[in-house]
Amino acid sequence: MNNINHLTLDSREVAVMLEKEHNHLLRDISVYAKYLTETKIGLSDFFQESTYKDITGRTLKKYQITKKGCEFLAHKQTGRKGSSFTASYINRFHEMEAQLSKKPLQQTLIEEPYKPTLKYWKGVPVLTKLDVAMILNVDASSIQNYIRRPWFMTENVDFYFLRGHDLFEYRRENKIKSTIAALIVLTESGVRKIYEARNRKFTPAELFPVKSSCEPQRPMLVNAPMNIELQKKIKDLEGKLIALHEVLNLYNRCNTSEKSRCFANTLNELGLQIFSNIRAISDVKLTSYDNYEIGFRLGNMITR
Repeated sequence: MNNINHLTLDSREVAVMLEKEHNHLLRDISVYAKYLTETKIGLSDFFQESTYKDITGRTLKKYQITKKGCEFLAHKQTGRKGSSFTASYINRFHEMEAQLSKKPLQQTLIEEPYKPTLKYWKGVPVLTKLDVAMILNVDASSIQNYIRRPWFMTENVDFYFLRGHDLFEYRRENKIKSTIAALIVLTESGVRKIYEARNRKFTPAELFPVKSSCEPQRPMLVNAPMNIELQKKIKDLEGKLIALHEVLNLYNRCNTSEKSRCFANTLNELGLQIFSNIRAISDVKLTSYDNYEIGFRLGNMITR
């Protein structure tokens, strides 16, 4: 029971649940911590300051947030966001409590870790959403919570939503006969983000092993995640989509004709910019494919 009372969540994971940037959550918690300290209420019962190292080796600040701390944050939220956060943190604490509540006999049994079969999408190694959920021993909805945050996960970089012809090609590439209507698969970068958000050590070689030289390599026609120009344009588009979401909320709440016209004009401008961004992203991607084809053909001519 003492262990259960000491369970905490990493503030990076809580930030994802709250649909906030981590630095914004840290700023909010710093303010709350000041109030709690001034009123002589035990700060560590809610928030416990800690650190972590980012991918560049820098030591950065974070908090370990207790169940009381999550309840505190939930009281600051309203509407859909508040309900979503409450459900998310309750589910996470239930998952951790269930792990600690296992019977001693169960704990002594040797459990083989789930080892998924690596799949590919156009040559890119991927894991399904269910694979990742089973590896982490969580419900698939927990993984979906990360995927649906547009600022946290980037579609066609961190994950792919396959349906229709794309799903048919995926099944053919991996020799899968199931007839599902749609599928979400995650790349190494997407799985890494989920591991880091859950404060888990990520070892790429275990989940995305490098093939031995005797096995035929699947070609990656365009390495989109490493294309700086393409990623810059995608980030730009993501920013405009977030802005569109905020303006739509404001437009929905405005109650005067003057404000409505103003927001309508802003929506039109954003729509044109978003359309332009999508065209630019498509042009960069198609140019990459064209360059690959030209290089491939020239290479064949030179080797003949």
